[in-house]
Amino acid sequence: MVKATKGKRNTMNQKKTRAHQKPIEGHPPEWVININKCVKGGPQYDSGNWTIYRVPWSLREVQKSAFVPKIISIGPFHYGDPGLRFMEEHKMRYLLRLLGSRTTGKGGQEEELMPQVHITTLLEDLEQGMRELEQKTRQRYSEAFNIDSSDFVQMMVIDGCFVLELLRLYYKFEREKYVDDPIFTTRWMLRTIQRDLVKLENQLPFFVLEKLFDLISVAEDPSLIDLVLTFFDPLLPRKYIKGLIDPEEEFDHMLEVFRSTFLSSVKQNITPASKQPEISVNFPLVQERQLVHSVTELEEAGVELKNREESDLLDISFQGGVLKIPPLYIDDNTAPLFLNFVAYEQCEDGKPFFTNFLMFFESLINSSADVEILHKNGIINHVLGSDQDVADLFNKLGREVVYDLDECYLSQQIKGVNNYCKAYYGSKWRVWFTNLKQDYFSSPWTFFSLLAAIFLLLLTTAQTYYTVYAYYISS
Repeated sequence: MVKATKGKRNTMNQKKTRAHQKPIEGHPPEWVININKCVKGGPQYDSGNWTIYRVPWSLREVQKSAFVPKIISIGPFHYGDPGLRFMEEHKMRYLLRLLGSRTTGKGGQEEELMPQVHITTLLEDLEQGMRELEQKTRQRYSEAFNIDSSDFVQMMVIDGCFVLELLRLYYKFEREKYVDDPIFTTRWMLRTIQRDLVKLENQLPFFVLEKLFDLISVAEDPSLIDLVLTFFDPLLPRKYIKGLIDPEEEFDHMLEVFRSTFLSSVKQNITPASKQPEISVNFPLVQERQLVHSVTELEEAGVELKNREESDLLDISFQGGVLKIPPLYIDDNTAPLFLNFVAYEQCEDGKPFFTNFLMFFESLINSSADVEILHKNGIINHVLGSDQDVADLFNKLGREVVYDLDECYLSQQIKGVNNYCKAYYGSKWRVWFTNLKQDYFSSPWTFFSLLAAIFLLLLTTAQTYYTVYAYYISS
């Protein structure tokens, strides 16, 4: 089994001791020699190639469990973690499936597993393919790892083959509804692995999976993209998910593959920078690009909230005082998924679609009352315990995420909402009329109470009039 490299702490202590030693007269200090070696050799890793990152500590503060794998380590970030070692047995078992091992089936008889793969697949082929990609793979991670070459290649082979065999078995499970394998028959294990494999720190470069898939796949296998989307779809089920992605596009890892399925519609609706209207000089920039009113204030201003069904998750619109938002379901699957999308966008130099989306909700939600209104309108449903828990999640996210206003795909919608509210709050008559509607026309009972009060007032006025009139006539 793969074991973590030992002795790292002692090595670091030795380096610290040598660093404090006095330099020999006439010779430069050891640290100068080491840096000069790095200068001559050039940088070993280029940050321009990074695609897989350790989640920033500030973002971990939002929800640490969303980023740390619970039962399985894939790739070098959590390599050798003692708490994740029990899955190494399953990884090796899946590798043996691919290499033609026999297992005991029902009735105690030996069964060969997927023999059509084993005829042409050799462990030496897998090792050679991964060795050729080792340096390219190391360059995709944001850290250098103290894992020697042999162990690193072994990790690539074992982890990559486990992922691919799991994807293939799940594809079969979706069609036959049963797979005779412990991961699938143990109720909690499969769903936990799905959540772990979508975490940013638990990724292998997609070209590693593609190379291994080329070596082990057969004609009957669907494409790798189809396998990935089928496997992750239960985390946030949608119709026609496979039609939402370009199969010819190059992807960094499985997390990006799944993220891309949410972007097809919103990418088409983005206004090119050259066609965007110029920002008003008299209107503060923050009000052009950032929502400045909560849901409660929007309702007061007369903005109508509607559930935009049958639309992509990120496809928010505002027109004619109506804000349409697709329904958002928050549970133990979606919250970690969205946070890992945000973590990836925080480290990458691309469009931060999910960051914009969640920050839009963060602006809408200030308290549990805002969550209640969104729930009443069918926009937010959750199983986090209470509306306050949802509000706390979004508010904490807003404090920890770096938000670039210039990259917001919702800038036009935000500007429209802010202008609408500005016109409302700029007119006292509108404010008074809205307060009247909310106080006396919010329900049938308040309306009938108002009618009764008006009726009593009219009766009192009439009684007073006739009393005075009768007195005047008699005089």
